[in-house]
Amino acid sequence: MSDRGIRTLRQIHAEPYSFPFDGHWSSADTALLLLGFQKGTISALSAMPAFTTALDLLAVARDCGLLVVAARRVARRDGDDVVPAEGSGGWDFPPQLILPDTALVVDHSGDNAFYRTPLETELKARGIRNLLIAGLPTEGLVHATQRTANDMGFECLAVADACQGTSETRHVAQLRITTFGNGLFGTVAAAAAVKAALTKI
Repeated sequence: MSDRGIRTLRQIHAEPYSFPFDGHWSSADTALLLLGFQKGTISALSAMPAFTTALDLLAVARDCGLLVVAARRVARRDGDDVVPAEGSGGWDFPPQLILPDTALVVDHSGDNAFYRTPLETELKARGIRNLLIAGLPTEGLVHATQRTANDMGFECLAVADACQGTSETRHVAQLRITTFGNGLFGTVAAAAAVKAALTKI
């Protein structure tokens, strides 16, 4: 928590609805999820623009007192995975990703940060009900995690320009699916709208 204490925040202009849906959120009940920002993935997807945007969000979230969660995908024990092995050059977070001491780091296999991890338990124990989601790739880890979070009762917003897909076509298509049916899996906004809401007092 920042020295500003708990802050009540304004709704974020998003599509298809403003976030959060009920209009009530604060720095105490919201987390920023940074998904899959690992050296190898950023390099493979040429995702520095999305990563840079995520770093900007991280700075604002830290100042505002939001919980920060960083999810790191690890190779499955059976070895049948394209993800770099734990401890290898492409597995870890880049040095630019400086997490606050209070951050929660979750290691997971597959395209879902909730699968066989304590993430749901940890978030609910901290009173978190709103999630701002950034990550790689949009059509894999981001969507699977957001869809699961939505089913668990979390209010979710995908930050469009802090995510990147394996192609621009897939990125755009997945965000469209996210908003299907008036936000079946959550809502979507640009980083500028998120930052504006977090920095307004």
